[in-house]
Amino acid sequence: MVHLFKPTSYRKGAALAVGATLAWKLVSFANALLVALYFGADSATDVYFYIIMLMGFGVTFLQRMNAAAIIPEAMTLDAQAPNGGRSLLNGFLYFYILLTVALSTAGLLCPEQIMAILSRFDAAQLSAQRSLLAWGFLLFGLQLLTYYLIAVLEMYRRFASALFTPLNALLPLVCLLCFGRSAGIISMIYGMAAANAVQIAVFLWMMKKELAWDFWGCSARPARIFAKNLASNQLIELANIAASLLPLYLLSGLSAGLVSALNYAKQLADSPTEIVTLRVTNVSKIQLTESAAKNDTETLNANFLNTQHFLFFLLTPVAVFTAFYAPEIVTLFFKRGEFNAQDVHQAAAFLRPLMGVMLFMVPVLMQNNVVAAGRKLKDFLPYAVAGIVLFIALTPLTVHTWGAFAFPYAQLGCCFIGLYLNYLFFRKYFPFVSYGFSLRRAARVLAVNILALFPSAVYAFFWAGSNAFVTVFIGGIIFLAALFWLSRQSGDWDDFLRQVFERV
Repeated sequence: MVHLFKPTSYRKGAALAVGATLAWKLVSFANALLVALYFGADSATDVYFYIIMLMGFGVTFLQRMNAAAIIPEAMTLDAQAPNGGRSLLNGFLYFYILLTVALSTAGLLCPEQIMAILSRFDAAQLSAQRSLLAWGFLLFGLQLLTYYLIAVLEMYRRFASALFTPLNALLPLVCLLCFGRSAGIISMIYGMAAANAVQIAVFLWMMKKELAWDFWGCSARPARIFAKNLASNQLIELANIAASLLPLYLLSGLSAGLVSALNYAKQLADSPTEIVTLRVTNVSKIQLTESAAKNDTETLNANFLNTQHFLFFLLTPVAVFTAFYAPEIVTLFFKRGEFNAQDVHQAAAFLRPLMGVMLFMVPVLMQNNVVAAGRKLKDFLPYAVAGIVLFIALTPLTVHTWGAFAFPYAQLGCCFIGLYLNYLFFRKYFPFVSYGFSLRRAARVLAVNILALFPSAVYAFFWAGSNAFVTVFIGGIIFLAALFWLSRQSGDWDDFLRQVFERV
């Protein structure tokens, strides 16, 4: 038997996960290009992208429950007794199976009624997409089960589960090419559902064969501290879902194409987070949890600082360059077929602030990992909810006052406030974490990137032509050359190389 899921080191696991996710996103971009070519941005694609983003919020909600509460608790139980956490993991496996069945049933019986509550689409628009909605509910349940099994496998350092990630884009691509012209955009849902079904079957089989998993033992009475941490985490994530859904809900009642434009922008803005940030922080989270369990505060702090700086060094150039060249980048990727100049303008208007939000995900996720590792979710609840409630209050006001493109800027403002609230929390509960130093280091990296952008901006204003590819290519070379020189002077380049060699 080939031991595909043999234990992997954290460094190799992170590299494997990033590589597999990169392959997935490259094929996903091909899918996005074909969707833009075939369907453009209209009322039908609005419904499709709305349910895809809605499912994304739900998946994130439960993924974070897995990462912040279930997996740390299971690791603690395993440390106390061999395989001591497996009964807890089985209990949540049954929960996800039942949830998949419930969602599939809801999709068959009343998808339009549920979506009428969750969106502002009119009844005729939802009725025309009933099959799409029904398949969407099934896909949602399958995704939840898939991501839970991946979390369990990664807990046991079976990071090779990431090798199946490209299926989530490859099978939809095949279905789109084969059935897109005849069946329409629902062909993408067919491919996604098939990809998740394959992964579920493989992961369950490998757990049984390589981890000798017993699926029958189930924990029905979790420890009180776990239950409190779980409830606190999910209250935070529920508020996050409400904050994420609110702008989408407001946009669904505005002009046709806005939801699609937001999705095309998020395809670009979320890619660095999905390819790099989530994968690296997921591996780092396990290291942080192990350090916290051993009360090794020095190692925990070092891992926190090094991982955050590594991510900032990689992602800040992407954020700064993409925000400046947003119209050219959207044109380069999407402007063909049914995707017109108005769609480019709308997608670019969303993309610029979303790149700032993408960059903020680095400290947010790293800080959340420390909180989860230290099992302080209940104490963190009021700090997290305060920032989310502020965003929920500001979003309708900003959209009403400045229009559909204003809400990402409100999100950026709330991110700054959230960092200050987290500072107060860390000062009280994690004083050994160099919180202020991590942000000063990040601010230095951002300043270096902004300075490096200046000669590229001069080129764009005075010498760039109308060809988007040439403009982005030459502007990128100028930017990277300036960034390399400035990073050498600031010392960030040497720090980055040291961390790369440590991770190899």
